[in-house]
Amino acid sequence: MSEKEHKRFMLAFFALTGALLVLAAVYVFLFDPFFHYHGLWFGMQGIQNKEEFQVNGALEHLDYDALLLGASVTMNINTNELDEHFGCHTQKAVASGAYNSTLCYYLEKAFRYQKLDHVFWGLDPDQLIYEIEDPPTQDQILYLRDKNPFNDVNYLWNVDVIFEEIPYAASVSWKKGYDPGSAYDFTVYMEAGIDKALETHTPEGEVKELRSVEGENYRNRRDANLDNMERLVAAHPETQFHFFFTVSSILWWDIHYRDGNYERYFDAQEAAVKRLAAYDNVEFCTGVFNDEACVMDLSHYFDYCHADRVVNQRQARAIIDRERVVTPENVGEETERMRRLLLDFEERLEREGGDWSFLYEYAGSVDTDG
Repeated sequence: MSEKEHKRFMLAFFALTGALLVLAAVYVFLFDPFFHYHGLWFGMQGIQNKEEFQVNGALEHLDYDALLLGASVTMNINTNELDEHFGCHTQKAVASGAYNSTLCYYLEKAFRYQKLDHVFWGLDPDQLIYEIEDPPTQDQILYLRDKNPFNDVNYLWNVDVIFEEIPYAASVSWKKGYDPGSAYDFTVYMEAGIDKALETHTPEGEVKELRSVEGENYRNRRDANLDNMERLVAAHPETQFHFFFTVSSILWWDIHYRDGNYERYFDAQEAAVKRLAAYDNVEFCTGVFNDEACVMDLSHYFDYCHADRVVNQRQARAIIDRERVVTPENVGEETERMRRLLLDFEERLEREGGDWSFLYEYAGSVDTDG
């Protein structure tokens, strides 16, 4: 090949490569499966199955007037029933193991882009004792969260986005096979069962000393998180906040009985109710948080804390029916009910010599029609 032919070849190669890169970027921009640039085009539905990639864009560019906030034990709640009852359109703003500061960040962002009539907030027992993360970057992909156009190369020329995410979103959308209420629902990929739940729980060592609720670091963390929440509640009196205590299996509670933290979780929940329920736009309910069947029946759990659709929809129904509304006056009774479940379980486990098989007695006790 002559030098002249070599130059022509190289020019053609770079021109073709440049054209393909431009086409790829335009393709990703137009379909935009993570809602980074715009809302829904070309009759696409808002297919949401990767919360760490999609929540930020969805809050900015999709249409909604209600928000479901929470961690992984909240994200499997199907919002259709909430939407039908409250006459709203709910967007999920969820993150696995969510820090309270992350959820407050999501809520603040939602308020910047939409008028919210309802906020459904799943309050995990441990959510209020995490450190405040500033800036809250947990479970967020930087190039999708910031406004720096230069790091968008990670999105515009992302092989997985081009060859997997866009074709999947398009095929599901155009077949009209997507249920928006099931956004980020991972229960379809998992199998629930007592054996499945128990194999994820491997308690080891002695039970640690009960940690004091008077500890300064704990109190500071709790109060800082409550300050964040109260600020948002007070700033938006036009929005109705529905807080609910999320449900986890007795195995989750056993972990924190053993690490000595469980009283801090009860204290944090009581403090949240006493601080926030004073606002006219706030209501708390325990839902199935301390329902014996939902806590003890492991046949509805995939692991030590994540429940199947039956339990999650019992949780949604509890919000709708205002089941077990919590006030500053009765919150102690509600946490005592869960405390009694836990301590009775630990006493039974000790009597059984550490044999967990008695948990099979609870199989089938959840009301699947509720």
